[in-house]
Amino acid sequence: MAVDDGRPDLPLKPADTPQADRLHRFAHDLRNRLAGMQEVMRMLPADDPAQDDELRGFFEGQFFHALRTVEGLLDDLQVERGTGPLEPTTCPVGDLVEQAVSDQRYRFERKGQPLTVQVPSDLSVLGDRDHAIRLLQALLSNASKFSPQGAAVQVCAARQGDRVHITVADQGVGLSPDDLDQVFVRYAVLGSRSTDGEAQGRSTLARASQWAVAMGGTLTAASSGTGKGASFTLSLPAA
Repeated sequence: MAVDDGRPDLPLKPADTPQADRLHRFAHDLRNRLAGMQEVMRMLPADDPAQDDELRGFFEGQFFHALRTVEGLLDDLQVERGTGPLEPTTCPVGDLVEQAVSDQRYRFERKGQPLTVQVPSDLSVLGDRDHAIRLLQALLSNASKFSPQGAAVQVCAARQGDRVHITVADQGVGLSPDDLDQVFVRYAVLGSRSTDGEAQGRSTLARASQWAVAMGGTLTAASSGTGKGASFTLSLPAA
């Protein structure tokens, strides 16, 4: 039983960097495993449609509760972390996008959001495969969270000179000019809110920007204003 001794609660101290990094990796790995479970459940055959619908409803409720818990943990890990070791290699853009979309597809299916991908088959970038996929996962997750039910999301890629630009564009809540200035600032409090109670995950965009720079690239955001959608563009060296 907790005892109130009349003294104010002390603020929690952030974990040391190695510990926080381990927790962060654990939370990301757990989230990806949850996504895999959702994909398997979606593919199960329906023997008894009524019973199957009830089971799926229960499973999805538990799944999204666990997912919100994990994403809350990621938001709570408010410490600066490095990018970790990078392994630059030639990465076909189509493969990166395909893996990221596969891992995040459940979000779009749940909210009925059409997702279109337009990536030329001959595009490749120089970057760390794991970091690039996680970065694209973050952009796709952000697009779904901050877009309403049924809103379309598009992923496209093109080469310009010695750079390849990969853009994730949505028709969601958009960003005000003030929010646009702060969107890559870790733990910034922005005016926009997710549309279905999802964890905000704002620190993930700051982390994604850090990954882009570590790979010799950039991550930029654009929006015409509140309610007018947003686009995020990852630019990496062409391979």
